[in-house]
Amino acid sequence: MQIAVAGPVIRGMAWLVDVIIRSIILIALLIALSSIMGSRQSDYSAMGFFLIAQFLLSWFYTTLFEAMTGSTPGKKLYGLWVVHDNATPITWSGALIRNFLRVVDNLPFIYMVGLITMLMDNRFRRLGDLAGGTLVVYRDRTTDSTSFAHNEGLPPPEWLSRDERQAVVDFAERSEQLSPERQQELAGVLSHLLDDDTDAVHTLKSWAHWILRGQTDAQSTRV
Repeated sequence: MQIAVAGPVIRGMAWLVDVIIRSIILIALLIALSSIMGSRQSDYSAMGFFLIAQFLLSWFYTTLFEAMTGSTPGKKLYGLWVVHDNATPITWSGALIRNFLRVVDNLPFIYMVGLITMLMDNRFRRLGDLAGGTLVVYRDRTTDSTSFAHNEGLPPPEWLSRDERQAVVDFAERSEQLSPERQQELAGVLSHLLDDDTDAVHTLKSWAHWILRGQTDAQSTRV
């Protein structure tokens, strides 16, 4: 899979859009809560609810969007997409790590640590990306580099590691240039991932189809 990595300027613009969206949500919430204020108890309750909402938006807005769809509204506006550094769709663990480390990237202010790290890395990764193994790429410039095709997509087991998923994809992409006998032979290397009674080649190709296309398509419909 060929990918085009997004630089700090376009990512900063997407980040600003998401900040504006979160700010609008908080302002609307504050206006709605002001209608119930009037007594000390209601004021405390409203302020507590507002602070909880602010905390959830700050910590989980980006995480949820990226884990579920691969892109926040700001990133979607600019055609950006978050993937793992092996070009597979981002997982929940990757989204959590890259976003929870924003507090470090934001030091000492306005993402200075993150910006310096991005400028020093040839793939523009901030600390959260390095820890989570993620990249921000252009969706419309990310294309398949092989002719691999399969009619069926099946989600692989959740316990498969990122490296094992990459091995499945590598096998499927190489299989187009191999004889059926050689495919069976190479599939045997990954037999520990499969049930004994499965068609190894078919199952591995189905998993690869889901990783490279099926999950991506599902994400696109939910963005």
